[in-house]
Amino acid sequence: MQTLQKVGLFTFTWAATIGSVAATPSGKDGILPELPQATTPVTLMAATDPAIGKSEFRYQGNNTPPVIRIQPGSTLNVEYKNELAARSKEDCLGHPCMQMTNLHFHGLHVSPNAPQDDVPDMMASPGETLHYSVQVPPQQPPGLYWYHTHSHGESYVQDLDGMSGAIVVEGIERYAPEVRGMRERILVLRNFVLPAGASERKTVMESVAMQTTQCGTASEKPEAAFTVNGSLRPKIDIAPGERQFWRIVNASPDLYADLELDSESLEVVALDGMPFAYHDPSIRTLSMSHVLLPPAGRVEAIVTGLSADSHAALRTRCFDTGPDGDSNPAMVLADIVSAQPPNVQKRPELGGSPLYVTFSPTTLKRVEASEPQFVVTFTEDKQGFYINGQKFEMNSGPMLTVDVGSLHHWRVMNPTREVHPFHIHQVHFLVYAVGGNRAKDPVWLDTVNVPYGGSVDLVMDFTDPIIRGMSLFHCHLLKHEDKGMMAKILFR
Repeated sequence: MQTLQKVGLFTFTWAATIGSVAATPSGKDGILPELPQATTPVTLMAATDPAIGKSEFRYQGNNTPPVIRIQPGSTLNVEYKNELAARSKEDCLGHPCMQMTNLHFHGLHVSPNAPQDDVPDMMASPGETLHYSVQVPPQQPPGLYWYHTHSHGESYVQDLDGMSGAIVVEGIERYAPEVRGMRERILVLRNFVLPAGASERKTVMESVAMQTTQCGTASEKPEAAFTVNGSLRPKIDIAPGERQFWRIVNASPDLYADLELDSESLEVVALDGMPFAYHDPSIRTLSMSHVLLPPAGRVEAIVTGLSADSHAALRTRCFDTGPDGDSNPAMVLADIVSAQPPNVQKRPELGGSPLYVTFSPTTLKRVEASEPQFVVTFTEDKQGFYINGQKFEMNSGPMLTVDVGSLHHWRVMNPTREVHPFHIHQVHFLVYAVGGNRAKDPVWLDTVNVPYGGSVDLVMDFTDPIIRGMSLFHCHLLKHEDKGMMAKILFR
């Protein structure tokens, strides 16, 4: 164990399965389905679909996970019941899944101790119930977060089954007044496992205009397409010149989404739930031609409707995952269709002034110029996946201990032949260098792609005492995490 000290404070719709969840029909005339909304307290159930034996969330009698909306400074109460079948028909790492489950509140700056975001120790067997009471701090950046199961060894299968949902922390209009009064769209991207049969597989691939030539250096054939809110290639209606506020989460366990809109840039407000203005009040939006979302990544952006005679689509571009990576081809996620301006119910908005958390350029440069206080190295072999040569064990101690109250320089190294998305619980970090080269636009994230054969340098924000306790960091390719690419960190 290493101890770190303080250093300076500052749709064609297919009747098949989405991994494990049946693809749902689009709304009327193929329009993107709306997701149910929930406010605290929330009762959520983990259940087994008796028809196909797959796991799912159930909320108020249906299997569409709700968008949970919460205000900064309030408490998120979730009753989570494990009603999974005692015996699983699914395979987890070569064995029947144990049917254990829990929740992780991804990206929230909350306590890692029970009954809050305690992933290592809060765990429910079939028939048991977990009671979460998560205190969202007043200074929580308002934006898009998400919740998903995090049972080690079963994370990949449960996430593939669709056991995840979006969280909205209200108040982003205080940092980006531009979004006031706009129609909000929440888009949850998940996997649709391609059918085994050649004819059915071809039909699905053609339905999303999936690139059939080799994508990047990966040699494997594609395994999955994306769905949006449970539908393959739905239509998103927007009037010419209308401005909508899109909030997109990549809830896939293993697919990257390199998002772009035909003939239009995205006017991005926030990444990974962090408004740009939260750390820099002079930046409210940034224009981006495309945005890379690794698994777990989020983007919130303003989209403007094109002329009535235009055809456009929301796409993901080919992304090179590396010679040992999974194929990640280009495809259409949704078609953008022209419509009359709708009568939109106004979203709730918070009053008051925004809270800004800024670090002086001098402080950041001092941390960036220092030697890394910790280096994370991802490696893999036929026996498993590792961080700094160690495979994760539930009963192991922390890989390192960090004294809360300061900024730290971390470097994440990836000498393997495939990409790995790095994620740490409880905090965001500033990505300021990739491959040793200064990033053109450093951004605050909670999940970042680490290129194969490359590295990223990060300023970790360990300043908030709320994070004290045992936490985790890991690769967010969930098969890798399940096979050992995770470690504990003690914030003290």
